[in-house]
Amino acid sequence: MFPNPFDSGKLAKMIIQAMKPVKADEKPEVSDKDEDKYMVQVNPENYKVNYQINYDRKPAHGNSGTEATYANTSPPVLDFEFLFDGTGVIPPPAGPLDNVPIAGAIVGAISDLISGSDEYDVTTELQKFAKVVYDYSGNEHKPRKIRLTWGKLIFDGVLTSLTIDYKIFKPNGDPLRAIAHASFDGSISDMLRENKEKNNSPDLTHLRSVIAGDKLPLLANTIYRNANLYLEVARTNKMFNFRNLHAGDKVVFPPVDKATR
Repeated sequence: MFPNPFDSGKLAKMIIQAMKPVKADEKPEVSDKDEDKYMVQVNPENYKVNYQINYDRKPAHGNSGTEATYANTSPPVLDFEFLFDGTGVIPPPAGPLDNVPIAGAIVGAISDLISGSDEYDVTTELQKFAKVVYDYSGNEHKPRKIRLTWGKLIFDGVLTSLTIDYKIFKPNGDPLRAIAHASFDGSISDMLRENKEKNNSPDLTHLRSVIAGDKLPLLANTIYRNANLYLEVARTNKMFNFRNLHAGDKVVFPPVDKATR
């Protein structure tokens, strides 16, 4: 097969997208809004992934050691550094016609006339980045989950730490370069986690975080396959008004006897 002369072979950029709010029994989906999507200026040079397994170690009095008893596995943690550079040393993103000399020149000239300037503003870009990964969501009463996509890496998680290191400045003090150090904890819904772990037995205790629109009978049906058990859940959680669930509330679903199902 002959190579395509118009194939630019462009480098795939890392994309970060905010997730839509979902209920307990729904699969996560990325938002399709432009403001909920951010493409990095420069791909990171490297990133770190931390995996941690936690054990309980409670030696009896007088003993020198004890067996490590498995407690849980922490979600993976990803550490990235993102560069935001407005010095002009990094060329603007290539367009689809950049490899066609005449068409590319015309498009570039028109773009410059319309925009007046192609200056990359570090402060503006940091605000766009923070809107996706950091800003508080009033609908969910917490920052949103994000999906980070780069090559074969697809990571769903939440931002846990963000430090911005400003490097170079204009004479008026506006930043020309910044490096954002970000850490993301892996985060999957209770439904997907239990499907993966196969720990979805009604004989186990479950903990759910309420999402806006959740109803107790629906949650009970998801856990027990029996919506009528919502009264037992309300009793366990000492709910006086189980019809008025609030987003972010924690609800315990106790084990149920098989005879009640």
